[in-house]
Amino acid sequence: MSLATILAYLWLFSVSRTSTQGSQIGQELGPRLSPEASIVHDTSAAPRWSDYFAPSPGTMINVAEETDVEETVKYCIEKNLTFLAQSGAHGSGITFNITKEDVIINLRGLNNVTIDKEKNEITFGGGSVVRELVEAAYQNGVQIVAGACNCVGVGHVLGGGLSRLMGLYGMSIDNLLSVNLVTANGQLKRVNARSDPDLWFALRGAGANFGIVTSLTMRTHRAPSNDVWVGSLFFPAAKLQSVVQAHNDLEFLPGMSSLITFAAIPSQSDPSRFEPTVIASPGYITSSLSEARAAFAPLFALSPLVDTTAIVPYNRLNADQDSFCTKGGRRPQYAVAVKKIHPDVAQKVWDEYVAFLAANPGTEQGSAILWEYLLGKTTVSRRRYSGDAGAYPHRDIDHDIIISAVYQNASFDAAAEGFGKRVRSLIAEGSGSKKEKLKVYVNYAFGDEPLEAVYGDSLERLIKLKRKYDPYGRFNQFFPIPTHGKDQYS
Repeated sequence: MSLATILAYLWLFSVSRTSTQGSQIGQELGPRLSPEASIVHDTSAAPRWSDYFAPSPGTMINVAEETDVEETVKYCIEKNLTFLAQSGAHGSGITFNITKEDVIINLRGLNNVTIDKEKNEITFGGGSVVRELVEAAYQNGVQIVAGACNCVGVGHVLGGGLSRLMGLYGMSIDNLLSVNLVTANGQLKRVNARSDPDLWFALRGAGANFGIVTSLTMRTHRAPSNDVWVGSLFFPAAKLQSVVQAHNDLEFLPGMSSLITFAAIPSQSDPSRFEPTVIASPGYITSSLSEARAAFAPLFALSPLVDTTAIVPYNRLNADQDSFCTKGGRRPQYAVAVKKIHPDVAQKVWDEYVAFLAANPGTEQGSAILWEYLLGKTTVSRRRYSGDAGAYPHRDIDHDIIISAVYQNASFDAAAEGFGKRVRSLIAEGSGSKKEKLKVYVNYAFGDEPLEAVYGDSLERLIKLKRKYDPYGRFNQFFPIPTHGKDQYS
């Protein structure tokens, strides 16, 4: 028998086995689910944001009620099936290990959002995305601390939750009041600070390791105005260091935030050609145009080529980041968190970025480096929540930087990985003491970092809690915490 024949036989056997297993799941689990839930074996209706190291399940359970999640987890435990829950499907990294024999629990059907104005609370399903939360808040004249990207699922809250409103109200986890959670034994329970303090600690910074959150309740904040000031300022490459220095010199008042993006945009002279550009995206939670422009005067003094900043409705707060919502393509993402961004380091990173695009035609559309000035993790959160601030470990860090290459052809993988690692090292080594350990926000991490880089000083306690709440490691897909030792993603 030839090698080709053997390989063909093995492939057919694998396909047949997967098909048989999928049919069995439908027959056995289907009757236990609500009428609106469905079991499918084509996941194209719920694509991942990145195809790079993406989960590749044979079965997807589209849940419609919280009890569907409970029943699905119980079934997977009974049948020893590996599973992963997703909402916005934006989670990326190389720690996923979902194959054709495994299951994805699609939470998108759990997207109801309700606001209680009297209690100043918002409750939303675990399948909601940021856009739905912000829109509901806007319609009710309140504000919430949700992510800075509209299409990200609410699972981002479990990692900490960075937002343009942090300077006013702290991180998302600082505003979290309770969650409904399916635990490692398949039990649906309500968790808050009083009901289970240890689990509550773990959920706020490492939540994906301790259960599937089916609904969340957070504080809302009464808005003095339903308008905000946001937009983008475009600068030539020659002004890069000045743009960074201007940001460093700013006094970030509560309500102020900004992003600096290295991105390639269509050339005005030739739209088919993309030019690397420096883009600043300031924001201010105010309805006063003069107040906002005065607060960011150092940026306007640099004479931007294009200015799109304006007073807009609150539900347009994250609109400038919508270009990052496109799904599909390969998107290896690296990240690093630093206390300070140095202009000379930013220049070296820019040179690496431009060189990568030039050497790899086909990576221009979408590849970007994003420098976040979303301040407030320390100034607000530590002051207001000085007791149990949760497992999120990096409150002393003001800047998170994302390095993302975007392309279609897997042949670019090696070049993109090398680029991401080089830039990450440049920033980490150049933006602080060389003795400073690598730090990274779990929601932005790649997966090759030491566990201490992701979970910091919380790691030892988290390992003990993992052993307590998930001793068999059933929630083991998103930067998994071991039940013993500190082995990387073991």
